[in-house]
Amino acid sequence: MTYGDDLLDRLEDIRIGILLGHFSKQRLTELAQRLRQKREKSKDPALDEILAEIELRAEVEIAKYAR
Repeated sequence: MTYGDDLLDRLEDIRIGILLGHFSKQRLTELAQRLRQKREKSKDPALDEILAEIELRAEVEIAKYAR
């Protein structure tokens, strides 16, 4: 599985959890860790910016959930 496919799968799991009302802090934490561990630079600056925004959003949600 490629890095991008893995991220999309994790995002889909989180989306489904939110829709079903079973939001998992663990899944969100795993996504944020995955983004930090293996930040691949693409040749597309827009894609790099999107990945950075996803990482930031995941961190914000973790902080909100921890309250």
